[in-house]
Order: sequence, then C-alpha cells, then structure tokens
Amino acid sequence: MMIAVTPFQTLRQIHQYRLKEVEPFIDGVILRTPMEQDDLLSWVRGLMQQGFPKEKIIIHSNLLLALKLGVRRIHFREMDPAAFETKKRHPDFSVSMSVHRVESIQQAMQHHIDFGMFGHLFHSDSKPNQQPRTLIEVEQALKVGLPLVAIGGINCQTVQRLSEGFRGIACIGSIFNENFENVQKLSKLWNERGG
Repeated sequence: MMIAVTPFQTLRQIHQYRLKEVEPFIDGVILRTPMEQDDLLSWVRGLMQQGFPKEKIIIHSNLLLALKLGVRRIHFREMDPAAFETKKRHPDFSVSMSVHRVESIQQAMQHHIDFGMFGHLFHSDSKPNQQPRTLIEVEQALKVGLPLVAIGGINCQTVQRLSEGFRGIACIGSIFNENFENVQKLSKLWNERGG
C-alpha cells in the first residue's frame, strides 16, 4: 500500500493534476488541509470529475464531509475518540489513525481501527526539530500487531532501509515535490519489497 498525504495547505488545481498523474501508483490519498468544508467539497468533486477514483480518497477527520461525498475511508489524529466512534457506527468504513506510541497502537487495535500511520521514521522537512523514531521504537510498534504504514522522510533511498513488517508507506514530499519518474521509482522499490 502506498498512500499520498496532501501538504497542509489550501489545495489547488495543481494538486489535482499531480494526484491524477500519480493515481496508478497510489492506493489512496489523505486530504490533510486547513480548507473550509465547502471549499474542500468542491475541490474533491473537481478531482473526481477528472477521473480520480472515489475509492482512493481518504478524508481527514471530517465524517460529515465523507458522508456527503460517499467516501468510505477516513483518517484521524492519534487517539481521537471520533475515530473509535466512527468505526463503531460505520464498521464498513476503512478507519485509520496516526499512531506514535505503543499505547496508541494498542488502543487502535482494541477499537478495530484498520491501520495506523507510524512515524516519523527518517528526517522529514515537516518535522525539522524532531528526531526520527529509534529502531527499538519501530520494533516495539511492529510487535503490537496492528497493520502499520510508515510515514516520515520516505523516499527512494530510505524506503530500502525500512524495517520489515510495515504494510505500507505514506508520503507527502515524495509525491508532491518530486518528479513523476521518482514517484514511479518509489512505487517500484516498495512493490519489490512485497508492498
């Protein structure tokens, strides 16, 4: 599984073009943006009108928006009670959550969250003053048993250094800041690992 995560900014037409371009290589996109609901609703509809599959759209935290769009994939912040309530009320939805501690991973499992996003694993421009997770932290997280998607500094070089056991990778910069050939190469490298 390879998931794109939008940069935390107002999404524009250029983001639609990029997602349409890389769509064959990704399994989903988390729309993490400060946009108002109505603006995001229009943007997502525009993306779908361009042929981007609704099944690959993952709404961030906004269940009402997901319901309006008929999207059945939603992602939440770490330990957000709304994630647990959403999974309970909509067991057919794919509900994911950011998880950065073993306790959060255990809670996510207890509430039947489908997968967690764990990181950051490598140096990341989005977290310049924070150290990446240690190898011990990664091993402890993977032992819990919740399917985990690696995030944070994932690119063509670092993907080859990921610990075995991750079920997917999530990327912001490697999707939106790199050229098309690098996205294609990253997808190939991940798939060669059995992703």
